[in-house]
Amino acid sequence: MFKRFFVFGWVLFGCAFSPLGSSEVIPAGGGRVQHVVIVWLKDHGSPAARQQYIENSRRLGKLPMVLHYRVGTVLTGDRAVVDSSYDVGVVATFENDQALRDYLAHPEHRKVIDESLKPLVDKAVVYDFKESN
Repeated sequence: MFKRFFVFGWVLFGCAFSPLGSSEVIPAGGGRVQHVVIVWLKDHGSPAARQQYIENSRRLGKLPMVLHYRVGTVLTGDRAVVDSSYDVGVVATFENDQALRDYLAHPEHRKVIDESLKPLVDKAVVYDFKESN
């Protein structure tokens, strides 16, 4: 549990302060939603399995309610707070929580998850949070 907290914290830190993170100003009222998915694959550590997940996953970033979609592989580190045990991470940004709900209910989302991603996945952890002003 403690380790997951730090993974989540470092993912949030990376999204907010890395060059890949969003540098745009949150509109008055804020409320954008970040959907963070951390994935352990059945074929753990396999570059081919990671690439297959990434390619299949990118289809989700094209859904109309997604503002930003980032997917990539684990970046190993030697800091004690870094959890490098997973294979792939995804961060998707939505205008609000309703847009996230629409995304999760979208038929293409269900299709990609059920047909293309679930068969590759051993375990996934999801963190959803609303940005604050």
